[in-house]
Parts: sequence; structure tokens; C-alpha cells
Amino acid sequence: MLGMSLTELLMGSPTMIVLMICSVITVSYAVERALYFTKTRTNTAKFMKELSDRMTGGDLKAAHDWVQTQKHSAARVVSHCLGQSGAKDRDLQQRFNTAIEMEQVDMERNLSVLGTMSNIAPLLGLFGTVIGIIRAFADIARTGAGGSAVVAMGVSEALLTTAAGIVVAVIATIAFNLFVRRIRTRVIELEDVREEFFSVLRQMQVTRQRQIATSAQVLQAPTAKQIVDAATETAREPATANR
Repeated sequence: MLGMSLTELLMGSPTMIVLMICSVITVSYAVERALYFTKTRTNTAKFMKELSDRMTGGDLKAAHDWVQTQKHSAARVVSHCLGQSGAKDRDLQQRFNTAIEMEQVDMERNLSVLGTMSNIAPLLGLFGTVIGIIRAFADIARTGAGGSAVVAMGVSEALLTTAAGIVVAVIATIAFNLFVRRIRTRVIELEDVREEFFSVLRQMQVTRQRQIATSAQVLQAPTAKQIVDAATETAREPATANR
């Protein structure tokens, strides 16, 4: 580019070295976040259907063990509450909300780096351009060689840092916005998981109460032997009274 190798360009402008480091950091963190979201992706509807089937089966410990084998955000959030299903609904709600916030913090990890790069990269590029232009005019003043060709060459070389800064900023901004959108969507999915989880718990509580009520009615209801004995005693009472 402009008759200069990459080494010459880096040696001629220390700002380009900084921008190269920024580009490496930006790409590295963008790839790391992309791998994280790919690894923790799941179908929450399918997960909750299977979890609901396991919970309504009555063995909450087996359901909790199965959830802990899953490696996605929804499973980690549910795992915080499933083992405490005997607690009050208010406590479980608070615990679930805390688990969602913890997941959100984990999802936002390293996003501040991408946001910072999207803001400072153009400024670094502009700083390098200003330094390059100052150096170009200083060389012209020192050597006495001028002309539009010399000035244009010095300015064009200096503007390379601005171009590099814009490229780094574009990559960082695109990655940052994509991940912010992904986080917002996943938090909504986790909130849906929370509502469905408590819906399943309420259904289990209603079913358990019905079973207890049915058992109580069965215990209170007289058996056939008791009915026969009562009828026999009633039939014997008049005969005993006549004697």
C-alpha cells in the first residue's frame, strides 16, 4: 500500500501498532462470545416440556439431577430453584430472579471490551492521522522540499490510521450490537422459563391437595364391614329392649 510494506507502515506510525493490537483484541473477544452463545444455545420450549414431564412424574430429585446434566442457561437457572421446591413461592421467585441476573452478567462478560473498542478505535485512528500530518509538515519544513505531491503523499500515509481505526470500530460495533440483541432475547426466554416453571409447580400443588383431600375422604368413609356391623347392631337393639 502506497509503496510501503506492513512492517514499514507499523514502524512509521506507532499508532498503527496500537490499532493492530486493538483489532486482535476485538476479533478475539468477538469469537469468544460467539462460541459462548453457540455452546449455551437451546430450545427452551422442548427443554421445559421434558422438565414438566419429569416434574409431574413426582420424582423431583431425578428431575433435578437431569437438569444439572444440561449445559445451557435455562438449565442453570432452573437448577437454582428446583432443589428448593419446598420453599415458599416468594423465596423461589426471588431465587429465580437472582439466577436470571447472574446469567445475564455472565452473558455480558467481555462486552464492555467490544464497546470500548468501538468507541476508542476511531479516536486512535484520528490521533495517528494528526500525528502523521504534523510529522509530514515538519519534514517538509526541515528539508525544504515541498510541492503538492510531497504533501499529498504524507497526508495519504497519515490517513491510513484513520481508515484502520474505522475498520476496527465497525467490527467491534457490529459484534457488540449482535450480542446485546442476543442477550435481550435470551433474558426474555429465561423469563418465559420462569413463568412456566412456576405454572408447573402450581399444578403440582393443586394435584397434591386433591390427592390429600381424596385420601381424607376415603379414610372418613365407612367401609362395607362397618356398614354391616352397624346394621346388625341396629337390628339387635329392639330385641334387647323387649327383654
